[in-house]
Amino acid sequence: MPPPGEPRDAVTGKVQRPNRILLVEDDELVSSALRMALVRCGYTVAAAANVEQAVALFDQHPADVVVTDLILPGRSGLDLLHEVDTRDPTVPVIIVTADDSVEAAAAAVREQAFDYLTKPVSRDELRATIARALEVRRANLREIQAQRRLQEENRQLSARAQHMARLLSVLFDRSREGILVFDGGGRLINASDSFIGLAGTPMDELLGTDADTLFEPDPVGGRFHERVVSLARGAAEQGHWRGQATLRTGAGTRLPVILTLSLCEVENTDDPGTPIRYVVGLLHYDASHEQTQQHLQRADRLATMAVLAGSAAHEIKNDLGPLLGYLAMIERSHDDEGLVRMVRHMRESVRRVQDQVEQILAPLRPRVVARGPVVLAESIQHILEMLRRAGRMRRVTLAEDIDELVVVYADKDEVHQIAMNLLLNALDALPDAEGGHRGRVFVGVFKDRAYGRLVVQDTGCGIPPEVRQRIFEPFFTTKGDAGTGLGLPVIHAIARSLGGRIRVETALETGTKFEVLLPLYRG
Repeated sequence: MPPPGEPRDAVTGKVQRPNRILLVEDDELVSSALRMALVRCGYTVAAAANVEQAVALFDQHPADVVVTDLILPGRSGLDLLHEVDTRDPTVPVIIVTADDSVEAAAAAVREQAFDYLTKPVSRDELRATIARALEVRRANLREIQAQRRLQEENRQLSARAQHMARLLSVLFDRSREGILVFDGGGRLINASDSFIGLAGTPMDELLGTDADTLFEPDPVGGRFHERVVSLARGAAEQGHWRGQATLRTGAGTRLPVILTLSLCEVENTDDPGTPIRYVVGLLHYDASHEQTQQHLQRADRLATMAVLAGSAAHEIKNDLGPLLGYLAMIERSHDDEGLVRMVRHMRESVRRVQDQVEQILAPLRPRVVARGPVVLAESIQHILEMLRRAGRMRRVTLAEDIDELVVVYADKDEVHQIAMNLLLNALDALPDAEGGHRGRVFVGVFKDRAYGRLVVQDTGCGIPPEVRQRIFEPFFTTKGDAGTGLGLPVIHAIARSLGGRIRVETALETGTKFEVLLPLYRG
């Protein structure tokens, strides 16, 4: 660290040691004496005998203070004062001369010399005058720099005010939606009062916030920062994007919203040929009353269906118990090997039906979520066996790459629900193929740093762009009456509640890959 009070450059802030003095004196003895005195004071001294030499030295290494004789060969010290003033008016010039006339002093003052000293000059007087000159120079530089900063700030504020006025007149006064304005770097530069209220964060804290801080990554599109920057660069063909997003609020909650991002260009007053680009977001939070009612009605129908299915399954289970008992009794009481083998097969079939009925009833029973260690491989293999027994894997090639040592922190039923939904969706995406081979499904379980990664990939038709942005929207389905539109939204919510996330990659006629990351068990 530099010693306290050591001078710094007012522009760069760097320590200056030592200060540079330009000494102009045609008398070699006087010049040598003054130079030695100034060097002992800690200054760097450059000496010249006339104005031309002094100007050349100044142009090569600008000085902090110039000390010059008034009477010089050729041009005078006042001429040098003019030369220095045209190059840097903040450099003080001290006139030293044997001429002690009032006229000479008045001329120096008129030409704005810092001070006028008559020969012989005492070393203490010269040192004190130079010290005062350096302090005045530093003060002047600080003032100039402050003025420049203020001018630049005013210029930026004025430009921003003009740009924002144009945007506000078009958007803010005509929309009741939450409005956000991002710059080309993905940082928030303005927002409407409705958005500020929804975010629960003061405006001064929101300004400069990155898009990734405001919104969670989109399962399909990835980071919102990249989406905003891509729009600002004109990479998107249509110049806008609309889809689901999850807003992070100041209270720590997560709000599902519908977000529309659009590219907006305004005139650049500094460079009229190059417009300034912003990305404007319109945010919808509350669903319409009609849509909410439709969702509630559909949820009510699903609940009714679940009650009926549970009741029917319960009755079937009650009838299967005695049937299993009778078959076991017949198996034990007959010696006919063929009959016993047939009864054994019947009993095994009834037992499988009973297992499937039990699986129908299990989700309907009240349960407490118990999160702890879950071996992903065990859950996956159990589900695959169920799908094989149900005939869902016929004419499908199954590829597996499963790490049996991956243990995640979750609830076993939650993991079962995630894997079952993804596998059923993958099988449903494969074509019927008119009795031929339908396609391929890949299932993988891997360690991914602090997460366990479940991968389910199919070779189906892929997800169209108009559907891709809505796949995590509750009650949205492309399966008609065969689907509920709740599978993907539910597993998305489960993954998020566990501190994990879900990613989607899809392409038409190529297939779809889902990746679910769940935190590893650290017990």
